[in-house]
Amino acid sequence: MAADGSIRRLSKGYYDVPKTNPRIGLLSPTPEAIIAAHVRKTGATIERPELDAANRLGLTTQVVARPVYRTNLFPRELNIGGQRIRLRTAGPRSLARDADPAELVIDALQAIGRPNITEVEIAKLRAFVREHDLAKRLKQRAARAPSWMLPLIDEILVDEKKAHG
Repeated sequence: MAADGSIRRLSKGYYDVPKTNPRIGLLSPTPEAIIAAHVRKTGATIERPELDAANRLGLTTQVVARPVYRTNLFPRELNIGGQRIRLRTAGPRSLARDADPAELVIDALQAIGRPNITEVEIAKLRAFVREHDLAKRLKQRAARAPSWMLPLIDEILVDEKKAHG
């Protein structure tokens, strides 16, 4: 199949169905597709980079140029299909993050960093927490958050009446 062009060999054991764009031609595989293939091949647990959480919550327009994903396996670098993806070992608690929206808030704060968090970001996070009814879960999770985050989490969890009154 690789010889007739219906699939493309990206690296040893990694193949994809090539996609083309009418304007730019043959497209590279996405990092998500490579990660998904690596998960299928190795059985690893792999999660997105922290900055990705900030991007998904609308706190930044930055996109990770050299993603560093968290995994339960040994650290390594994947060089597949023109993509360079770093995997770093993380503990079991850290790997439960993608499934929990409260962890997304913590990751977003971590990615942005204390000096760069303004009232605009706090307001966006407050809206996200209210929309997904995460106040109780975020309050529980705050017990394991870095100490510099605690005042920010308190601001996010403040009652709307107190914030406007």
